[in-house]
Amino acid sequence: MSASAGPVYYGTTEPLPTRLRRFRELCGISRSELALRTGLSRPTIWAWESGKTRPRLRNLRVLANVLGISQLELVGGLEAAVPDNEVEAMLATGWEHGDMPAGIANPQRLSIMIYAAKLSIAALAGIKAQNVKISIEL
Repeated sequence: MSASAGPVYYGTTEPLPTRLRRFRELCGISRSELALRTGLSRPTIWAWESGKTRPRLRNLRVLANVLGISQLELVGGLEAAVPDNEVEAMLATGWEHGDMPAGIANPQRLSIMIYAAKLSIAALAGIKAQNVKISIEL
């Protein structure tokens, strides 16, 4: 069973340790079983679920794969990929929603999601986020 059977909360405030534990339990596997399936140690899984440490990106990929979910589901959506201080800086520099067409229900949230998507795309492509252009047709 994959964790996808449970609800998905994008942009949630649920912390990663809680999400990881919830998805693991939805799969019906123990920490020991998760450690075995991922090739990681039980103390490492415990440390992540208790919030003592945070998994690196490559380990998030492994965890998401074993749990049958996307990395975005595991970390809480695109918004969770952007640290609060970056969101504050982004909004302070006028990124907010100056270029958003009229009629967008929540322009600030959409701006944050676009910014997070740019960061993710840039990281995967090995380029600067400023070189990523996203277009939305309404």
